Amino acid sequence: MVRMGRPRWLSRATAVDVALAASATVVDVFLFSAVDGFQTADAGLWLFAALALAGFAALLVRRAHPVAVFGGVWTWALLVTPTSEVDFQPTAIPCVALLTIAVHSRAKVSVGALLACGVLAVLAGLREAASRPPEARMTAAYATLAFYLLVYGCVWAAGRWVRLSRRHAEDLEFRRRVAAQEAVVGERTRIARELHDIVAHSVTVMVLQAAGARRVLDSDPVRVGHALGHIEEAGEQAMGELRRMLTALRFSHDDSAADGVTGRPQPGLADVDNLVGTIAAAGVRVHTRVEGEPRRLAASVDLAAYRVVQEGLTNVTKHVGPGAEVDVRLVWADDELIVQVTDDGRGRRPERTLSTNHGLVGLRERLAIVGGRLEADPLPAGGFRITAVLPVAGPVASEVAGERR
Repeated sequence: MVRMGRPRWLSRATAVDVALAASATVVDVFLFSAVDGFQTADAGLWLFAALALAGFAALLVRRAHPVAVFGGVWTWALLVTPTSEVDFQPTAIPCVALLTIAVHSRAKVSVGALLACGVLAVLAGLREAASRPPEARMTAAYATLAFYLLVYGCVWAAGRWVRLSRRHAEDLEFRRRVAAQEAVVGERTRIARELHDIVAHSVTVMVLQAAGARRVLDSDPVRVGHALGHIEEAGEQAMGELRRMLTALRFSHDDSAADGVTGRPQPGLADVDNLVGTIAAAGVRVHTRVEGEPRRLAASVDLAAYRVVQEGLTNVTKHVGPGAEVDVRLVWADDELIVQVTDDGRGRRPERTLSTNHGLVGLRERLAIVGGRLEADPLPAGGFRITAVLPVAGPVASEVAGERR
């Protein structure tokens, strides 16, 4: 089944322009002009229709050429207003042209357009005065002039307000993107530091195993074989972590603080219980569940899983507060680990939230580096859920322990 869509030329902006131009033309024809006095075959009717059509056609290209359209509409209105052959008083069409130039042009250009509309207001006042008795001409002229100046002034002010609002929104969006990018870069740098420590640990293990194997090379060949196996395993892990570290550093800024080894072991899923205890002390009830057989994780993946739980629980303390209830699930599958943190949203919300709102951005970047993905969504019944899917590349933990025994 082929779905018929909107034609390419009929975009949303084009549809808005056509509707606005048609509305302005209808207002000018039936509200500010007199079309009732013409007969069907009257030449004045055709002139009236031609003038209205000219104003309508000019507004169709107002977005692409706001200054040119305003200049054309202003000249057209200037020539039409003093005529007495047809009772056509352009008002709404010049207002749309003025609104467009106020939105899309600089302040000097828009102020010039507003002053030019003042000329149209004066001509409208003179025309209205000419149609009144002598004793009422002055009053009619001033009243008409005040009306048109008020209309043009309000339209111009609305256009400038729209322009400033759009620029403010664009500035906020730009700042949001910069802040998000800074969060990503900061997270990459942090990941690089942590992976640096992991690789350094793996290399240290390799050196120690090689030294031990050399000492018993002649006396204990079996032990040498085990040592070589550990060296191979540590080397493969170090190569994998190096690839991840290079990925993290590829778009990161240089940081001299990452040159050294911190000497502190990086946390992992084994440290989740300590993390839960810390969060529980803050008044948040945390329930943990493990489904499936735990499997061996690369050090960076283990660290990423820990960070998911940490970020989820930290967000609960920041945005939900004490009294909340949180479920932490670890679901082990054949080739992936699902980490899920769900809160019920029923805590005593803190009065002030000390958050930059970029934690999930950095966490998503971290998971992408290790080959995982992250989903974060509010729940229909209240609360929030973070779900991370991480790769698993290793046998069941019990099998590994059995091999080492």
